[in-house]
Amino acid sequence: MKYLLSILLLIFTFIDEIYAQGIVRGKITDENGEGIIGGIVALKSNKNIATNTDLEGNFSLNMPDSTAQIIVATYIGYTPKEELIPALKKGEILIKNFDLKPTTKEIKEVTIEAKATKAKDYYMVKLKQNSATSIDFVSSETMKKTGDANVTSAVARVSGVSTNGQFITVRGIGDRYVKTTINGARIPTLDPFTNNIKLDLFPSSLVDNIIITKTASPDLPGDFAGAYLSVETKDYPDKLTINIESSAGYNNQSTLTDVLSSQRSETDWLGYDNGFRNKSHDDFVVFNSNQSPYEEYVALGLGDFYKSLGVNKETPWNQTYDKLGLVELGLLDKGKINDLESYQNARKSYYELGYKSKAFEVINADATKSGQSFSNNWELTRRRAPLNFTQSFSIGNQVLFFGKPLGFLAGFKYGNSNQFDPNARANRAGIAQGPNGEKVDVVASIAEQEVARETNGWSALFNLAYKFSPNHNVSLLFMPNFIGVNNVRNFNDFSDDEFTSISKAQFYEQRKQLVYQYKSNHYIPSLKLKIDANASYTSGSSIAPDFKNLKYLKLEQTNEYQMGVNSSRFYRYLNDNIFDSHISGELPIFEKTGYLRKIKAGVAYQSGNSDYNQYNYSVIYGPLADFVLVNNDINNFFATENYGFSNAIFNGQNVTTVNQHYIRDVAPSNRIVGSNNILSTYALLDYTFVPRLRVSGGLRIEKANIFTDVFEYDSLKYAPDDERRFSPGDLFYLKPGKLNELSFLPSANIILKLRESEASPINLRLNFSQTVARPTTREMSETVVFDYNLLATVFGNSELKMVRINNYDLRLESYFENGDNISGSIFYKDFKNHIEIVQANIGYSWQNVDKSFVQGIEIEARKGLGKHLEFRANATFVKSETNFIQQQLLINSGVKEYIPVDTIKRTMFGQSPYVLNGILTYNSDTLGLGVTISYNVQGPRLVLVSTDGSPDIFELPRHLIDCKISKKIGKHFSTSFTVRDILNAPIRRSYKYGDSYTLDFDKFRYGTNYILAVAYKF
Repeated sequence: MKYLLSILLLIFTFIDEIYAQGIVRGKITDENGEGIIGGIVALKSNKNIATNTDLEGNFSLNMPDSTAQIIVATYIGYTPKEELIPALKKGEILIKNFDLKPTTKEIKEVTIEAKATKAKDYYMVKLKQNSATSIDFVSSETMKKTGDANVTSAVARVSGVSTNGQFITVRGIGDRYVKTTINGARIPTLDPFTNNIKLDLFPSSLVDNIIITKTASPDLPGDFAGAYLSVETKDYPDKLTINIESSAGYNNQSTLTDVLSSQRSETDWLGYDNGFRNKSHDDFVVFNSNQSPYEEYVALGLGDFYKSLGVNKETPWNQTYDKLGLVELGLLDKGKINDLESYQNARKSYYELGYKSKAFEVINADATKSGQSFSNNWELTRRRAPLNFTQSFSIGNQVLFFGKPLGFLAGFKYGNSNQFDPNARANRAGIAQGPNGEKVDVVASIAEQEVARETNGWSALFNLAYKFSPNHNVSLLFMPNFIGVNNVRNFNDFSDDEFTSISKAQFYEQRKQLVYQYKSNHYIPSLKLKIDANASYTSGSSIAPDFKNLKYLKLEQTNEYQMGVNSSRFYRYLNDNIFDSHISGELPIFEKTGYLRKIKAGVAYQSGNSDYNQYNYSVIYGPLADFVLVNNDINNFFATENYGFSNAIFNGQNVTTVNQHYIRDVAPSNRIVGSNNILSTYALLDYTFVPRLRVSGGLRIEKANIFTDVFEYDSLKYAPDDERRFSPGDLFYLKPGKLNELSFLPSANIILKLRESEASPINLRLNFSQTVARPTTREMSETVVFDYNLLATVFGNSELKMVRINNYDLRLESYFENGDNISGSIFYKDFKNHIEIVQANIGYSWQNVDKSFVQGIEIEARKGLGKHLEFRANATFVKSETNFIQQQLLINSGVKEYIPVDTIKRTMFGQSPYVLNGILTYNSDTLGLGVTISYNVQGPRLVLVSTDGSPDIFELPRHLIDCKISKKIGKHFSTSFTVRDILNAPIRRSYKYGDSYTLDFDKFRYGTNYILAVAYKF
C-alpha cells in the first residue's frame, strides 16, 4: 500500500505541475565553466520570489503570473546578469543559462543561451576548453547528423581512433590499452579473447556523449595508455520530452535475398536463444563399450543374485562368478559347472543368443537417449532476410515530488540487421623447406566462403534523480543490454587437386549486461566541501551455445563426399561481474575570484570475478563404411536414429556395433575461475597561479591483485608446480596466473592560456604521466579455446607481466568567436613489457615484449563555411616500433619452453600509421533541412603476429563514406535517409610480403545500407 500511495502521489504531482505556474530553469556557471553553488536567481520586481542554485549550479524558479518579467542572476564577486522572460503559460517551462564573470573584468556584452545540454556540441566544447586533461568527444548531436547507430561507429569519428570490428584502438595502440566505462564506471568485457568491450552493445540513441580522455589524471584509473573512454548515458530533461523513432534499412547484398543461415530459435529476434541451441550438460551419458561381466549380468537381471553372494562391482571378478551367472540364465547346467566344455558352450550361447547384445542395450540405454537429445542442426540453411529495422522510444521529465525536484528518463531501443557476403575469400600462408634446407614461402590453402551475420538486440535505460535539498542529490540508473549474433560460414578450400575441403561453421553468441549505478553529490556550505560518491555493479554473461565446425571432403575424381575427422560442437559460458565504486572530496583553497584553485582526494575500489566454463563434444562416426556422406546429405548422416548401436551376425555370432555416438572432453581445464581486486587512492591539486597558468596533477596509488586458475586445481589447493596439473588431453601444465602489484602513478597537466578570452581562448597543454596495463584473467589463463574468427586455438600465458607506460603529450588548441576551432597534439609513449597476441605453432597466445614506443601527431579542426555549411576534420599520423623476439614454442612432457629464434623490429600490434576523418554538414533551420557526408579511413595495421616464420597479417585501409539527409516536418516530426558504406568497401586482412600485400588472409564485403527513418519529438 505504501508503494501504491507513493506512485499515486507522483502521478498527482506530475499532473499538478502541468497545470501549475510557468517555470524558468537553467544553470549558472563561472568563467571556468564550473557550476556556481549558492547563486541567486530572483525577480527584479520582487526579490522575495527567488531561488538558489544547487551544488551543480542548476536552478528552478516558479513565475508568479503570466506577464513578462525580468529575472536577475547574482553571486558575490560576480557581475549580475538580467534577462527578460516573456509571458509563460501555465505549465510552460523555459530554459535559460547564465555565464557570470568576475566584477574585476570589463563586461563588453551579455550572452544568454539555452541550458547547456550534455548532448550538444557547444556543451562539450566548453567542457573540452576547461578540462584539466586533453579530451576529445562525440556528442549525441553529431551522432544524429552522421546517422551512427551504435557507439563503435560514433567513436570512430574521433581523432586518433580506429576500429577493429566492434573494438577500437586509440593513437595506434591496441584495443587492450583502451579503458571503457559507462558513466565513468567499469563494466565487464564479455569476451574471452580481448581486454576491451564490444561497443556495438550500446545504441547511440541512449547516449548523450562519448568522452575520450587521452592524458592521465590522478582522479582517473591508472590502467590505460591509449585512452580512457566514458560512454555518458542520457540524462533526464528539464521538461516533458518524448522521442519516438522508427527506421527500416535495405542492404543491397542481403535484404530480401536468400542468405546463408542456420536453424534458429523462436526468440532469436529478441537477442537470445530460448534453449534451442543450448542443452543440459548434467545429464550427458557416455557409451560404455567396455562393460565388465558383472555389469552385463546385472543388466540381465541378476543384480539381486550377486548381491546375495556379497558380490558388487568392486569385487575382483573370477570364473566362478561367471559360471554362476550362466547357470542363473539357464545356459549352463548346475551339475556341469566344473565341466570345461559345457562352460565354453555356455559362453558361446551367451553371444549367439544375444545376451551380450541385450546387456549392452540395457547398459547404454541412457547413453543412446543422451546422444539422440542433441539437435540435428548441423546443416546450414537459407532464409529470406527481412528489412533491417530499429525502433526507439524515450520519455523524460522533471517534476516536484514532496516539493523537491525529481527527474526521470526511460528509454528503449530495439534493432535487427543482416549482413551477407556470398563471395568472401580466405587464404592461409605457410613455410616450406627449400632444396637447400632454406625456408620458402608457400600458400597453404586457397578458399572461397559465404559469410553471414544476423544481429538482434535491445537496450533500455531507466534513470531517476532526486534532489532532496539544494545541496544534496541522488540518482539511480538501470541499463539492461541484450544482443544476439548468429555467425554462419560455408568454407571451401581448393588448395588440394585431389579433394575439396569443406567446412560449415555456426557460431551463435548472446551477450547480456545488467548495469546498476548509484550516484550522489553533496555540498557542505560551512566547509565549501563537495563530496561525490558513486557505485556501479554490472552482471554480465556471454553464452555461445552449440558452436559447430563441421569438416568433410569432396573427392574430385568420384564426386563422393567423405567425412574426414570427427565433428565437434562446443558450448561456452562466461559470467563476468564487476563492482566499481569511488568516493571523492573537493575543497577550494586560497580562493580568489576568477581563479580555479582546489584540492581533490578520493579512494576507489574495484572488484571483479569471472567464471569460464566450456563443454566440448565430439561425434564418433562408428564403422568405416559410415564415413561416406551419401549425396552430400548432412541431415541424413546425423539423423537421430543413427545414434546408438546395432546388432549383426558376424561369423555366426551376434555382434554389437556402436554407431554414431558422442564423447565429451572432461578435462579440468574446461572450467576456469578468475578474480581481480584493485584498491586505489589519490590526491590531486588543481591550481591557477596566475590567470594564464594552471597546473593540475598529483599522485595515484593502486594496489592490484589478479588471480586465475583451473577451478578444480584451485579448489584442491594444488601448488603451481604440482604434477597433477597436467591431465590427459592437456597440451601442457596449467599453472595459475597471479599478479600482485603496488603502483605509484604520478601525473601532471600544465595549461597555459596563450590568449585569455572567454569567446576565443588559445590553450597550450603539456602532460606527463605514468600509467600501467595489467594482463586480464583470460590472458593469464592457460586453458585452450577455439576462436571462430581465427579458426584456430587460443591459449593464455600465466607468466605475463604488467605493462608500464610513460606518457608525454603536448596539445595546442585555439577557439574562435564564430565557433570554429583547431587543435594539434604531439604525443610519445614508451612501453615496458608491452603485451601482444602472437601466432605460435599450436595456436595464438599472448606474450610480453621488452621495449616498444609509439609517437605521433593529431590535428583536428572545425570550420564554418558560410551560414549553412560546416566542415570538421581530423588526422592522426603515428609511428611505432617494437623489438619483437620471435620465439618457437616447444612442449616437452607438458612443459612449455620458448626458444628465441630472431629479433625483429616492426610496428606495434594494432597500430595504424594514419587515421583520417572528415564530416561536411549542411544545415538550414529555415528549410528544416540537414545533409551530412562523412568519411573515414585508417592505414594498414598489424592484426595478427606470426612466430612461425610466415608473414604477419595486416588489416588494409578501408574507405568508408556515409551520407545522411534529414528533414523536419512540422513542429514535431522529422524524417531522414541515410546511406552507409556507399563504396561497399571490403574488410581485407592480408599477409605482408616485403612492402606488398599479395595474399588475403580473409576478405569480406557486407554491402551498402540504405536507411529510411521517421521520428516524433514532443
